[in-house]
Amino acid sequence: MKKVINMINPSSIVAGVSLVELKKTEKALGAIFPDEYKELFLETNGAKIGDWTLFPIQTNETAPLSIDIVKQNQNRAKNLPEDMICIGEELSGEKLCYRIRKRFMQEQIYTWNDKTGLDKYASLSLSEFIDWQVPKVNTDKPSILGSFMVESEKLIVTDPYYKVDEDAELQIILSNVKNGSWTASVSYTPDEVVKNLFVYYGEKKPSGKWHICDKVGVDSSQAGVFDIEKFGIYESIQFEDGGVAPELQGRVVLGGAISMSGYGDGVYEVKVKYNISKKVVGVMVNFVNEE
Repeated sequence: MKKVINMINPSSIVAGVSLVELKKTEKALGAIFPDEYKELFLETNGAKIGDWTLFPIQTNETAPLSIDIVKQNQNRAKNLPEDMICIGEELSGEKLCYRIRKRFMQEQIYTWNDKTGLDKYASLSLSEFIDWQVPKVNTDKPSILGSFMVESEKLIVTDPYYKVDEDAELQIILSNVKNGSWTASVSYTPDEVVKNLFVYYGEKKPSGKWHICDKVGVDSSQAGVFDIEKFGIYESIQFEDGGVAPELQGRVVLGGAISMSGYGDGVYEVKVKYNISKKVVGVMVNFVNEE
């Protein structure tokens, strides 16, 4: 389910619902959700996937929603088959549906619209449907996140939720760094998990050998490399701020770059590259051990 969460637009992820709220919704709809739907909604109450939106569930913690899954099915189109439950819709109004069999919603996903009616099933499961809707990254080629400026001759490699020196053993501070414009990119494993975060001076990766530097600790499933003076301006640099493309799983911020940290929290190896003047011109955070 974590892979599915990573594919969802981060700005649409909210607090999940409780099992009690799921059961209450099932009772109102007269059918039981598939397990993967329940697992997803325990993590986030509704979501945006490309042009599709999954309807949220009304909870006791929120004000009455104008659109929720129960209301959508109470006010359903007259020609929608009775054995279908709408769980989401596309911008054009096309509906995403589960089919009911003996009070259980089946895992297959169907699409329906008012003009053409019910299409054959769109995918074998909700997770497969989400996977199809999200643009795929090229795992063989690093994706460029953008560029940022280094002006202090120092970089800090850290979990973006830490403060400078908050836990020095889990942070790395690099001195004698080449000032100027730096580029950030990420590479991926075959299952589209971030494998490496690269930052380097200029627009082209520097040649030469990577040198093992140290290890960085991660507690928020994110890691970044920042100009230390710009990082220190803020109590923390929030990964969620701004439009992070979920397919890239990273972005540049003022004076640095952030990415998801592979499969989650842990301690990860950091390597650096030097130019002929012994200045740091490249940093790599390795999130996946290939051994």
